[in-house]
Amino acid sequence: MVSDTTPAGMRPSVWSASWLRDYGIYLALIVLIAFFSLRVPEFRTADNALLILLQVSVIGIIAIGMTFTIITAGIDLSVGSLLAIAGVMSALFAQQEPTAINVLLALMVPIVIGTLGGILNGAIIAGAGVNPLIVTLGTLTAFRGFVVWFRVNPIYDLQPWYRFVGQGTVLGIPVPVLVFAAIAVAAWIVLSYTRFGRYVYAVGGNREAARAAGINVGLVTFAVYVISGFCVGIASLVYTSRIMAAQATSGQGFELQAIAAVVLGGASLFGGRGKISNTIVGALIMGILFNGFVMLDVPQPIQQMAVGVIIIVAVWVDGVLRKRRRTSRARGR
Repeated sequence: MVSDTTPAGMRPSVWSASWLRDYGIYLALIVLIAFFSLRVPEFRTADNALLILLQVSVIGIIAIGMTFTIITAGIDLSVGSLLAIAGVMSALFAQQEPTAINVLLALMVPIVIGTLGGILNGAIIAGAGVNPLIVTLGTLTAFRGFVVWFRVNPIYDLQPWYRFVGQGTVLGIPVPVLVFAAIAVAAWIVLSYTRFGRYVYAVGGNREAARAAGINVGLVTFAVYVISGFCVGIASLVYTSRIMAAQATSGQGFELQAIAAVVLGGASLFGGRGKISNTIVGALIMGILFNGFVMLDVPQPIQQMAVGVIIIVAVWVDGVLRKRRRTSRARGR
C-alpha cells in the first residue's frame, strides 16, 4: 500500500530512494561528526569546528557556482585553473604599496578575472553549442598554461592589510566563513525565489521544452557560467589572502572537490535537480572527511581516492534512480 505522503505515480521504493538521496546526506553528516568525535577528542572542539568551516569556505563558494552549471546539465572543469590566474593577478597588486588604487585593484581584479573566465566559457558553450565538458576541459588546460607562462615563480611578499580577507574575523567568526554564508544565501534566494532560478531548473530538466516555453536557453546557459566564474573570483580572493601567497599551481583538484560536494548534495549530472542547501552540506561532509583524515593520519593518496569514490557512488545512485523512475513511469502507463 502506498503511503499518503508518497507522491502520486511514484512507487514506494523509488520514493524512499529519492528521499534518501535528497536527505540522506544530513544523516551522513551526523554520522561522520559522531564517528570522528568518538575517534579523535580534538575533533569536537569549537576551534576545530571553525577550522572546518574555514577550510570548507573556498571549495564551498566554488561549489555554489558549480551547482548552477550542473543543474543545467553542464559542468565547469576550469575553476581550479581560473582560480590560479585570479589569485596571481590579485597578488601582484597586493604586494605593492597599499595605496587606494592598489588596494581596490587587489580586491576587484580577481573577481573581474573570474567573471571574464566565466563569460568566455559561457559564450563558447551557449554561443557555439559546444559540449561544456569539452569546452571547460580546454579552458582548464589553457588557463593553467597561461598562468604558468605568465608567472612561474610564487608570490609571497604580500602587504599585511591583505591578510584580513582570508584570516580576519568579525565577532569571532572568520571572514571567509561570512563570505561563504553571504554567497550561499544569495544563491539560495536566486534559485528558490526568482524567475531566473526557475529558468535554470527548466533548462536542466528539458532544454527543448524550456525553449518551447519561451525561455532563452542560450542566455540562461551563458549566465550560469558567468555565475560560476564570479564565484571562482571570490574564492580566489579568499584563498590567496588566507595563505598569503599566490602560485601557478594553486587550485589543482579544486574542480573535483567542488563537483563532489555538488553531486554528494543530490544534484544530478543529467540536470534539472540540485539545491544550494544540499551543496553546502556536501561541502561540509567533504571538509569533515579531510579534517578527520588528517587527524587520523590517513595518507594523502587515500584522501584523493575518497573523493573519487564519492563522485562515483553519487553518480551511480543518481543513475539507478533515473532508471527506476523511467521503469515506474512505463509501468504506470
